[in-house]
Amino acid sequence: MLALGVSLVILSVTAFVYWLYAPPVPLVDASRRVAPGDKQLKPPLEALVDRLDALVGYILRRRGWNPFPADMLELAGIRTPQSTIVTTIIAGIFIGFMVGYVLGGVAFGALIAVIVLAFSRVYVSGRRRKRREEFADQLVGTLEVICSALRAGHSFPSALDSVAADAQVPTTEEFARIVNAGRLGRDVVESMHEAARRMDNQDFAWVADGVAIQRDTGGNLSEVLERVSETIRERNELAKKVRAISAEGRVSSWVMAAVPPVLGAYLSVLSAAMFKAAFLSSTGILLLVLCVVLYLIGFFWIRKLVKVQV
Repeated sequence: MLALGVSLVILSVTAFVYWLYAPPVPLVDASRRVAPGDKQLKPPLEALVDRLDALVGYILRRRGWNPFPADMLELAGIRTPQSTIVTTIIAGIFIGFMVGYVLGGVAFGALIAVIVLAFSRVYVSGRRRKRREEFADQLVGTLEVICSALRAGHSFPSALDSVAADAQVPTTEEFARIVNAGRLGRDVVESMHEAARRMDNQDFAWVADGVAIQRDTGGNLSEVLERVSETIRERNELAKKVRAISAEGRVSSWVMAAVPPVLGAYLSVLSAAMFKAAFLSSTGILLLVLCVVLYLIGFFWIRKLVKVQV
């Protein structure tokens, strides 16, 4: 029984790693990439996965349920279709429940399934936060490139186009969106403000405000952007110092948050009978609910204490 549980764990981890690092799904349907008259034979497992993916996509469209909106996936840099993501999560929940059921019964299986579901949301949110942080880190260099292009005699739209062509991800994607919106007739400042909202970046909003003020009052735009760049650089240095000082508190919060789940999993494997007793009585269930509530309160309290806004 234990060997079966270990095998299921290895299988689930392998499938999840493959989902993370698998090549992106082609945008053109496979049937359109085959010569007329040829038949594309798929392995049975791949055909089953495709049918399940199509069924999930159909259900999502009929029900109007949107667990992972397109803008959320785009901000996270995930190109996988929503139906494929939901199918993968369903498979992960099923595998997690089976593994938990083998190791600790129905209650432990349900707990593992909830953890898998929560981890999927946390993973997407983490990818989105990381992408926004990368945009913020690249902003100073981006402004320097724009200032250099302006001093060389280029127009502001041309400077934005050079950033969209040569910058790193995600800056190149966001500036390409701004440039394309400008070519379609939309105001560049409005597009910059929208990008600032998408990236949740107040510094870039200040850049857009500076461009709008310079456009209304006149003046040297490169000097304005240079001053904004210096201010952003100083704020980033201060934020890094604050983050370094508060690193001990943040690590302590994660360690304290990891101890109860790890200890609970260890006890469930070491003494499953004793662990199950907590789920068989009303007193045990009440105490577990109280522990979870106090655990969440303490975790978010500590995170709030060590989170410093600059």
